[in-house]
Amino acid sequence: MSWAEIEIDESGKITIRRGGTLTGETEPKPEPKPKPKPKPKPKPKPEPKPKLVTWERCVRIEPWQIGDRLCFVKWYPSEKIPEDWYRIDSYGRPIETIKRLPEGQEP
Repeated sequence: MSWAEIEIDESGKITIRRGGTLTGETEPKPEPKPKPKPKPKPKPKPEPKPKLVTWERCVRIEPWQIGDRLCFVKWYPSEKIPEDWYRIDSYGRPIETIKRLPEGQEP
């Protein structure tokens, strides 16, 4: 047989005590609720791959340079080749005329 004792103090606070038997043993305290599992941390997003830019070797040819063996050679991004600069195509000799580099790097 179990028992319960209810006390109400002057402020109206209610206190309940319970026992398991008439010998005065108290009921075991209820086990605390298990803590929720922590949420897994989100995986960091991988860094975006840099955009590749195509660079082309170009030569500047002015009208007065036609037939001259001296010319200026420079690398330019394929979308931004200035006027009077022309792409070099490699036909007879193995020369590197195109490079693909990450954005921000220059040949």
